[in-house]
Amino acid sequence: MLTALTNEGKLITLLGEMREQVIQLRKHQRFFCPACKEALILKAGHVRIPHFSHRHHSQCKNTTSEPESSKHLKGKQDLFEWCRSNRLDVSLERYLPDIKQRPDLLVEKDGEQFAIEFQCTPISVHAVDKRSKRYLAQGITPIWIVGGLPFHKRRASEMFELTEYHWSLTFRNQENVILAGYEPESGIVSLLSNITLYTPRKVFARLKKMPLPMIKFPLPIVDKLDLPLERWFNEKQKWVQQKVRYGNLVTDPFLKAVYMDGSNPFLLSPLIGLPVVYMEIFLSHSVEWQFFIWTDCLAKLKPHKKISLKYVNYKLRKRIAKGDLVCRVLPLHEENKWEKAVCAYFRLLEDLFYFQKTGKDLYRMVRDLPRPNHIEEVGLQTEEILVKWMEYRC
Repeated sequence: MLTALTNEGKLITLLGEMREQVIQLRKHQRFFCPACKEALILKAGHVRIPHFSHRHHSQCKNTTSEPESSKHLKGKQDLFEWCRSNRLDVSLERYLPDIKQRPDLLVEKDGEQFAIEFQCTPISVHAVDKRSKRYLAQGITPIWIVGGLPFHKRRASEMFELTEYHWSLTFRNQENVILAGYEPESGIVSLLSNITLYTPRKVFARLKKMPLPMIKFPLPIVDKLDLPLERWFNEKQKWVQQKVRYGNLVTDPFLKAVYMDGSNPFLLSPLIGLPVVYMEIFLSHSVEWQFFIWTDCLAKLKPHKKISLKYVNYKLRKRIAKGDLVCRVLPLHEENKWEKAVCAYFRLLEDLFYFQKTGKDLYRMVRDLPRPNHIEEVGLQTEEILVKWMEYRC
């Protein structure tokens, strides 16, 4: 930790001029944890950044969940100075007794509070969710910043891999999903924006790097970037091939449902598995959840017949409850977002002139949905959809 209480109950921090004063104070002063009030050790050697530490057998339940590495300590200092340079009211490691948590930084701006967590070591998605929800329950907006690069692996210029840990730290700014990382060694902020699923693990995204002083609090607004649709469809086809090759008909709900439906995974309608906003809520691929909409709701629907989103959501909710579909834990995103993905899917089908909206949540099918009988038809129908989609986007 970089903060502690003195014998008199005064809160001090190991930053700036106070750092040298505290090192001198330790000759005749004791320091205590602001949360548990246990005595702390001041570690001020020549290698690591001076910091306070609990004793080895401490019973404090409010210590951080990761070792206080030099990288973590330096990152907290840098982010603290960054907030002060933005003329913000910022506190370092302030203990919040109501939720028994101590964010790395607590920031106030225009009457709003933000908790900045600089996370250098991966933790469980459950831990991110629990800590984030506690902040949100207090009206505090959590901002998670990865200690390092904001992705697991870079596969190509605009293709990255994210783990579920990375996904749990993302936040949504309107239609833009963003994840930030900071490297104290270089002072560079890496912003991964426009994050869009190719597969549950691979994503399309734009990576932008900037020195920390150039970043405005909380994070810059990033323009929406169009997904390369042809590349997306190619990745979708690769996913289907891998699914068929390595999937298990007994344990895989999607493959089991496809074959029980009498369908061929390679001859699914090209309207199944389209990229839409909010689809990241599903850990399942868009092919899977859209196939369940198809088989449960659309397969027997005739032209000029109507269908309600309420009914579609009801059928999909049953699939989720059964375990056929799995939703991600995204604590910084909106709740019930999978229903927004369904709504976005039907808006897209409307844009492609297959459905017409006739009410608040009511759609009428205006023409037959494409149902390919052989591989060549899949390619032709997919190309037709791509052309219509590009015309709509232009």
